[in-house]
Amino acid sequence: MMYYSGPDLGVGISYMSAIGEHILNHIESFDFIEAYTERFFIREQNSKLKEILKHKPLVLHGLDLSVGSPDPIDVPYFEKLEQIINETPCHWYSDHISLTKIEQVEVGHLMPVSFDEQNIELIVSKIKTLNERIQKPFLLENITYYYQIPSSNMTEYDFISKILNEAECGMLLDLNNLYLNALNHNYDPYEFLKKIPTERVVEIHLAGGSFKENMHVDTHANSIANEVWKLFEYATRTIPFRGVIIERDANFEPFSDLVDEANRAKSIIKKYKQPSKVLM
Repeated sequence: MMYYSGPDLGVGISYMSAIGEHILNHIESFDFIEAYTERFFIREQNSKLKEILKHKPLVLHGLDLSVGSPDPIDVPYFEKLEQIINETPCHWYSDHISLTKIEQVEVGHLMPVSFDEQNIELIVSKIKTLNERIQKPFLLENITYYYQIPSSNMTEYDFISKILNEAECGMLLDLNNLYLNALNHNYDPYEFLKKIPTERVVEIHLAGGSFKENMHVDTHANSIANEVWKLFEYATRTIPFRGVIIERDANFEPFSDLVDEANRAKSIIKKYKQPSKVLM
């Protein structure tokens, strides 16, 4: 039984200003748009994004909620977030299982948190506060992490599963992040997919990475790896997600490559995806 009761959005693309014109020119290739929540904090939005949203549904994706920060919720950020979510027609919004600020000082990156009960309690409490104020489904995304935090005392999938179930929220499953973590930390990504509460997965991200300085890195600047496509095929057969986003933050040319990736994702969904029921 699924967590999310809304429509199946299909396959979309992450909006970047650099590709706004390309998206408009290939508008029929994408079923929906994901845009950064923080972009809407600036009232003068990109005109191309406004035009795109006349034709396609929207989901919002945040970068700076910092649910893993030991600090209390950033009230000014939260109030802006609440206003944007309530004013902007979107099917759901999401952010990352990470911290981006400590004592209101920005760290400039999505930092991992230790996998332990204390952080579960902290993150769940913040999400429950969000859910009390914002009446849209909220999803948490798994991030890449390049080192093991010594204070962690459980697996990542146990950590994420407990948060999702206790906070009663959804998941944005980034398959490239999962693939890179599996390579860097030597675990089986398919075992991860078998352990998480898949009925809570609403959205999937597909992106590309690279190998730098003896490490597999999430760049959002490369083609989707074959192994990530294999993970997506498996996920399509076993997970009742409602939308897929092709992510690319750089190296956009030729744009036809992104159209091809969207079409490949659609073909996999058409071949493997089964109808799903909703959580009651």
